[in-house]
Amino acid sequence: MEHQPPAVYRSGKSLKSQIAKTEVQQAALALWHLGQAGIVIKGGGLTCYFDPYLSDHILETDPGGIWRRQFAPPLEPSEITHADYVFVTHEHTDHLDPVTLKGISLNSPQAVFVCPAPITGMLRELSIPDERIIGAKVTGEIIRPGIRVNAVACMHEQFFKDADGNHRYLGYVVELNGITFYHAGDTIGFGELAEWLKPHRIDIGCLPINSRDWKRSELGIIGNMGHRDAADLAVRAGIDLLLPIHYDLFPFNADNPAYFVDYLYRTYPGQKFKMMVPGERLIYWKESDAVDGRPAGR
Repeated sequence: MEHQPPAVYRSGKSLKSQIAKTEVQQAALALWHLGQAGIVIKGGGLTCYFDPYLSDHILETDPGGIWRRQFAPPLEPSEITHADYVFVTHEHTDHLDPVTLKGISLNSPQAVFVCPAPITGMLRELSIPDERIIGAKVTGEIIRPGIRVNAVACMHEQFFKDADGNHRYLGYVVELNGITFYHAGDTIGFGELAEWLKPHRIDIGCLPINSRDWKRSELGIIGNMGHRDAADLAVRAGIDLLLPIHYDLFPFNADNPAYFVDYLYRTYPGQKFKMMVPGERLIYWKESDAVDGRPAGR
C-alpha cells in the first residue's frame, strides 16, 4: 500500500514552534492555514488569528449531529501562547468557538479580540474582559501600533444588523507589515463587495468556496459564495493572491475544490491562487518591481 500523507501537514508543538520561530522581513507576511476558515498571519512583530475552530465543540454539543471534523485541529487552544490579535467574523460556532477563544484568552493574556460590535457580549460571556475586546463596525477604522483594520460588511445570504444598524457578519481588511490581507468570513458574492475591496489593493484574500444549495438550507446551513463567485470577486476586486477557505473540514458543507481550480484555469489563467493544506505555511513577499503599477507578491 502506498504511503498516505497525513490530513494535517504540521501540528502541535511542531506547528507552534514554527510559528514562533518564523522571522518575517519587512513587506512580507507569513500565513498558516488551520482548516475551515481558520488562518494565522504573522508580520511586523504581531501574530493574528482569524476564526480559529480548534475543538470539536459543535459535535460535542450535538453528539448525534453531522458536524464531525475530517481532521484533528492543527493546534490545541492551550498551545496558543503567542496570539496578539484574534479576529472573529461572526457568531457561528465554527468561527466563534467558545472552547478555542477561552483557551486562547487564558494562554495568550496579551491577546486582543476583535469581533462585530453586536456580538461583543458573547465574548464577555467567555470571561474575556472588556479591555481586551474591540467591537468592530464598518463605519470605524481600528488603528493600533503596527496594525490597521477596516471591517467590511458581509452578506451571509443577506445582511444581518442589530437595532443600531451595526452588521453582525463582517470581513476584515488588515494592513500589517506592508501587506494588505483580507479575510472574508462567511459571505456570498455581490458587486458592492468587490467595489468596497478594490480601493484597498488587497495582496492576499481568503474567500469561502463552499457555496449553498436547497438541501443544506433545509438543514439550516446558511450559504456562502461558491468557486465561481470567489474567483470572479477576486479578479474584480484586484486581489493579488487568492486563498480559498471554508471547504475542507465538513464534507457535507463543501463543493469540490477541483471545480475552483478548473474554473480559474479556464476563466482567469493569470490569477494567482494557492490551495493550502491544514498546518501548512506560506510566505508572501512584496518585491520592489511592479506589475500593473503595484508591487509584485511572491
